[in-house]
Amino acid sequence: MTHATVAALADLVGGRLVGDGERRIIGLGDLRTAGPDRIGFVRNAHYQALAATTRAGAVLANVELTTAASQIVVADVDLAYAKVAQLFHPGPRAVEHVVHPTAVVDPAAELEAPVAIGPHAVVGRSRIGAGTVVMAGVAIGDDVTIGRDCVFFPNVVVYGSVRIGARVIVHANAVLGSDGFGYAREGHTWVKVPQLGSVVLEDDVEIGASTAVDRGTLGPTRIGARTKIDNLCHVAHNCTIGADTAMAAGCMIAGSSSIGDRCVVAGQVGISGHLKIDDDVKLGGGSVVLKDVAGPGEYMGHPLLEKRQFLRLLRKWREMVERPETQAGD
Repeated sequence: MTHATVAALADLVGGRLVGDGERRIIGLGDLRTAGPDRIGFVRNAHYQALAATTRAGAVLANVELTTAASQIVVADVDLAYAKVAQLFHPGPRAVEHVVHPTAVVDPAAELEAPVAIGPHAVVGRSRIGAGTVVMAGVAIGDDVTIGRDCVFFPNVVVYGSVRIGARVIVHANAVLGSDGFGYAREGHTWVKVPQLGSVVLEDDVEIGASTAVDRGTLGPTRIGARTKIDNLCHVAHNCTIGADTAMAAGCMIAGSSSIGDRCVVAGQVGISGHLKIDDDVKLGGGSVVLKDVAGPGEYMGHPLLEKRQFLRLLRKWREMVERPETQAGD
């Protein structure tokens, strides 16, 4: 069982310790039910009153509170909570080399021990780095390279020739490297264009459940380092998503579009093909992007507008709907 003193946790998150730093903490807890060996958190003023009555041994907060618990005062409670939670609940990692007897591993596969291969997983002629966990039913094709300390949750499919960096997390039923939607018209029929490229996931990428990332037509579809993509998203062939970008559930990106670094794409955004979205762009939920987005800022709507313009437009629409109809003959 992982445990740490409050002082050690304060050092971990770069916070200011208030109170007893020697208290032993073994996990996180809700301030309403936590005991003296747990740490809770207060992220806004609505919950400050709970700190006065909690039995928790420690509290994370952004201001000093009235409480018997030890306190760790930080600028960003959410970030501090994430770091403490990772300490007590680290993700899966192979510490022993285990290949389940029902798994099928090509004799030419290179497994850098320790690697954990789960039941009914299939691994082709590929290379998998140490510490990686491949859970039940995962299928990994030939000529795939996977870095160290990755996690593949059940039933992930990785097509051939995909390149995956270190510490990548891929959630259940995601598909990496499926064919891009490429067809040529011949009369009234469609002729398939072979998709000969690959997919590249750089270090520390996370892919949500049932998300699909298509391979490029010739070159790669690329997801930049530390980018996080939520569930049920689709990234089409030859797209590029920069580093440190976050994309919420249900987003769809058409082929050959690029999204810059540090962007935030809210849920159910649709992005047309062959577009460029600059760095530091935020797209509001449900937006539809039909042209390039030049310059950082917040945008939303359909058609896409700067956020302030779109909200003004909504107010105008509301006024039009709520305005009493003019009487005939007025």
